[in-house]
Amino acid sequence: MNLLTRIFAFAVSLTILLFSTNVIAAPSPVLALTIREKFPITNGEFTVDTLKKGISGQVPQKLTVTSAVLSLPAGETGTIDKITITGPDGLEFGCEDIKVKDKVDLIEACGGLGVLKPGGPIDYVATGSGFSPKLDTELGVTLTTEP
Repeated sequence: MNLLTRIFAFAVSLTILLFSTNVIAAPSPVLALTIREKFPITNGEFTVDTLKKGISGQVPQKLTVTSAVLSLPAGETGTIDKITITGPDGLEFGCEDIKVKDKVDLIEACGGLGVLKPGGPIDYVATGSGFSPKLDTELGVTLTTEP
């Protein structure tokens, strides 16, 4: 079984995890996965932190996050203040101060792929602020991975 960082929230995912956990059963060998997550934005801000929530996951083999596309209501903008994904070898993906709107791909905006390694816990932290014109809405992220 595989819990992918309700990443980037948030991945993030990315991510992926403040309000519930998502366990994804993966066949062996692991094939490409598409994961969709939604996170609430309250008063123009959001926070996702799997470590504080005690929700860590593991991947059965190396996975590369090739896209993390956001979905926001039409006209909604904001800032992803910070995203970090840590794994068994430390930081596996990080990004700060990214202005976002609907359909932004965080992998492209952050300038690099997220590589998730097997062998230990995967933790995801993401924060965002300045979302408007709706202060209370929802942020979606669709993550695509390949082995």
